[in-house]
Amino acid sequence: MANNVITQAGFRGGVAYEYDGLTLETTVSSAPFQFSDDFVGAGHTAGVPAAGSPAAGYPWVKKIVGAAPPTVALASNASGGVIQAALAATSEAEEASLYFNDSLAIPTLGSSIGQAEWRSLLAVAPTSGAQAFLGLGSAWVGGPLNLARYIGFLWNGSAGLSLVAKDGNGDTYSLTAAPIGGSAITTDTTLFHVYRVDWSNQSDVRFYVDGNPVNAPNTVIWNPSSAANGVLQPWHSVYKASGTGLATLNVDKIDVFTNR
Repeated sequence: MANNVITQAGFRGGVAYEYDGLTLETTVSSAPFQFSDDFVGAGHTAGVPAAGSPAAGYPWVKKIVGAAPPTVALASNASGGVIQAALAATSEAEEASLYFNDSLAIPTLGSSIGQAEWRSLLAVAPTSGAQAFLGLGSAWVGGPLNLARYIGFLWNGSAGLSLVAKDGNGDTYSLTAAPIGGSAITTDTTLFHVYRVDWSNQSDVRFYVDGNPVNAPNTVIWNPSSAANGVLQPWHSVYKASGTGLATLNVDKIDVFTNR
């Protein structure tokens, strides 16, 4: 009989994890604090509520800026459940973001040893100055790079992938994502990939794409001014300050594993 077992296990920052041995997607961990959403079920099919008007028992809201309008919605008949954020071609300032309605809940500083992971597809690469962002951030302001604090993955006017972080304490980073010793990543627009940021060592934050490290050691330090400022929320966003640029970001799943 063929051996079809693909689940493997290991330790990251002293926490045990199981993961898919083919895609390297994390499937479960022993971390004390865990949040996971596969975007399946009635809470999503009812429609994502607007920012400022959250639905009881449902963590997400959408922020829509623009008259066209841009959209944040469940993708129709998508395998496994997919939320899509998309800009429109109208020449105007636009934003389509999915986040926790500024309910900051994910600790990333102090005793926190953790990671956040997304299975996501950049369905339309940003054009004409548009941006797509996948990560964690502080309370909403217009545009992901205008947040007081953020950490994650950015596509800025192209399919080239950057690793970005701002801790609000004087440290700001924008690095080209590339496997160590390899070439810069240009993200395809046909396949889902697994994106992970690991802050288990806050003096050496690491970023991964499909399980592969894409920043060199000791290139990103995460040091918000206080533990309270290190508490963030998930951010999935497409944005443009002006123009007719487009961007579409599909998110199939988010997982957050950390201690308290």
